[in-house]
Amino acid sequence: MNGAPADPTLLPSVPASPEPQRTDNHNDDSGHDGSSSSNSSSVFVVPESSSSSNGAARVRDGTTSIMAGIGNVSEEASRQPCQLRAPLVVTIVGLPCRGKSLASHKVARHLSWRGESAKVFTVDKNATAETLRDISLFFKEGNNIAIIDGMHLTRATRQTVANFCCDSVYHQLLIEFTCNEKCLQENIEDTVQFYRQHDPNIDWERRFREQNMEHTSQFEPCSALEGPLITVNNSEDPMYHSVTARGVRGAIQTAILGVLASPVIRQQTFYFSRHGESEYNVLGRIGGDADLSPRGMKYAERLARQLGGPGSASDCPRPKLIWTSELRRTIHTVQSIPGPRAAIKDLNEINAGICEGLTYEEIQERFPQEFAWRDQDKFKYRYPHGESYLDLLQRVDSVVQALLTNTDVLVVSHQAVLRCIMAYFKGVKPDDVPYINVPLHTLLVVRSYGYDFVVETVPLKVECVDTYRIQPKNCSTSRTTADALTTVPAHFDAPLTQQMSTIS
Repeated sequence: MNGAPADPTLLPSVPASPEPQRTDNHNDDSGHDGSSSSNSSSVFVVPESSSSSNGAARVRDGTTSIMAGIGNVSEEASRQPCQLRAPLVVTIVGLPCRGKSLASHKVARHLSWRGESAKVFTVDKNATAETLRDISLFFKEGNNIAIIDGMHLTRATRQTVANFCCDSVYHQLLIEFTCNEKCLQENIEDTVQFYRQHDPNIDWERRFREQNMEHTSQFEPCSALEGPLITVNNSEDPMYHSVTARGVRGAIQTAILGVLASPVIRQQTFYFSRHGESEYNVLGRIGGDADLSPRGMKYAERLARQLGGPGSASDCPRPKLIWTSELRRTIHTVQSIPGPRAAIKDLNEINAGICEGLTYEEIQERFPQEFAWRDQDKFKYRYPHGESYLDLLQRVDSVVQALLTNTDVLVVSHQAVLRCIMAYFKGVKPDDVPYINVPLHTLLVVRSYGYDFVVETVPLKVECVDTYRIQPKNCSTSRTTADALTTVPAHFDAPLTQQMSTIS
């Protein structure tokens, strides 16, 4: 529906929006003129056509109607103004077993993790009137992205969704999936294995291949005139996975393009751990570049035995890649684990700014108002000269994207960073991210399971301090010191040298 840009003189006027601005900068789908692409070299952006053909009607945002020969959008709909923050309807197109559903849920998960309100609407073949009603209700509740996971093989079925979007003043994006024969065979085998669990007496592979041949004869590939279009040629091999985009615009559509640029790997396992207990953990201090405490060193040895290091069993998991932050406590935690490693700046702990190296007691004493403000909204609060969890979520986006193109990766990082990463796999809303519990001396094993991920918690039973702090009931700037510190975890107040001799 949003195809080639029209002559600006033909565009309808856009009334000023009464909506207040959001504090984040990644939800504006108005975008810019021209095409968009992700950073991946596998994405090719096709220039938009400067004119329409076959008498296609100009629609609300000055772009070309769906396609010739099917019928144009109504004249009334063509006069609708383009809302800068209008909801987005993503129509999934493609034959069965092309990886559509897995990619749809991957896109929805990523957008929701970034603070959008995205949902996958699964249909058998095409969006029905009931589907479109459900999407309207979904948008009326304040949500902004609907992904229709179906086949939509013909232009007529896609026209139905396009008319719905135009009449309701919604943005639309088409995503068409294809794959090579090798990928198709692998997808069929996975699907057959699933259905055999329900009825082993049916020849599911034969049924799927017959259905695939039937649908192939009906399939009409998407036209460039149908609107913004992303075409994905699916493959788990990055050398054969490719994405082409045309007419993509705005932050949300560009983010979707970025997610689709990476191949979807069906079976994945990841290992996550905080560094071993540090000297600052023992003293209750935040940030800094402290080294491991004696108990932290013991945890490093235990973690190595768990993951292929000295003293490990022959059948234990062995990570193919090891990623740490640039700070000493993470690097020293993995020093005995074999495998290629990289110290990544984006995995560094949240920057506490003027509060770096302080205890919570010292922060309350020196900056009581800042301490209260952080308790009021821990996700969006930014340390003076430092970072917020919102900043951190944006920082680790590239790490998560890189993770999803691999498997068997060990990531050793810090509490706030791992909260942001685990929020992706657990589907946690942004406001709840700062309260995800990621304890010290615990290995988190994440495995893909269908469209979802399963997280296994493996405590390695090495004693350590508890650094988890819940939100206090009283977050007022006028609260007492006792109220402010009521949920601060216990730590040693003794000098470091004295404390070390006590626990060694």
